Amino acid sequence: MLDFQPVTIGSREVIQQYMMSYGGGSCQHSFVSSFCLYGKYGDMFCEHEGFLYVLRSKKCCGNERVYLFPMGDVSGVKSAVDNVLNDAHENNSLVKFETVTESAKDIITNLFPGKFSVEYSRDLSEYVYRTEHQVNLPGHELATKRKNIHKFFRDYDGRCSITRITPEHIEGIRTFQREWLASKLLSEYDLQHDLQLEQENDGIQTALDNFFALGLSGIVLFIDGSIKGYAYGAPLSEKVFDAIVEKGDKNIPNIYRVLNREFSRLCCEGYEYINREEDLGIEGLRTTKTRYKPEYMIEKFILNEHIRS
Repeated sequence: MLDFQPVTIGSREVIQQYMMSYGGGSCQHSFVSSFCLYGKYGDMFCEHEGFLYVLRSKKCCGNERVYLFPMGDVSGVKSAVDNVLNDAHENNSLVKFETVTESAKDIITNLFPGKFSVEYSRDLSEYVYRTEHQVNLPGHELATKRKNIHKFFRDYDGRCSITRITPEHIEGIRTFQREWLASKLLSEYDLQHDLQLEQENDGIQTALDNFFALGLSGIVLFIDGSIKGYAYGAPLSEKVFDAIVEKGDKNIPNIYRVLNREFSRLCCEGYEYINREEDLGIEGLRTTKTRYKPEYMIEKFILNEHIRS
């Protein structure tokens, strides 16, 4: 049986080396996600014979045990998946693999034909953009965004400043986040969406508590000396940077366009791509992310074991 352990700051180096090498640039294959979203996923990990295994303990239910696809050299994947199957069966459960990339899905279905059902999950597909395009916003299709950013800086000339997040900014960001969340919860009537916001907020608070130990970097935007927006993220691989959180005062026109561009410019230099994560089926997010013209999508799948052998 695989010996799963809690994800801690102390386990960052071990987990991150696997995720950055074998995670395919997916935001789900991120130490920051596993650590900060424990309340949502309950991620636990096991390193065994050159593979990293992640169990989503808080998503296990009934006779179903939920895992990420094991991360390690492809030559050993057959044995690694067998280890997951054995772990689940020893716990009287079937395997469910969540947020599986297309390449990982193909590996499993080829190695274990007929053993897993496959479900495509559009809501969990991730948007990946070329960094230079997020900074420069080239071409006719992005011209309006360029104009809106220029307008923002004209409107707030002499009143706005944007800087990299340093330790002295953390408490101010925490206060802004608390106010941002309160305004959203007051305006939302969808209980499921409110739950998502609260889970996200728990992850943000954990991230702020451990910001620099997690290797996070980000920006904070001030207008008239008050925080009006912030964004932060972390590397997913040598080529891909994860834009994890972006929050702004919705009463300030174009603030999200500015946060998007300035985060890309100040924090993502040296990375070819920026992963701006999923839209979770939220119509407004999907429209916005699509309009920024992603370079490609990371398609995601859910695999359920339906034959116990």
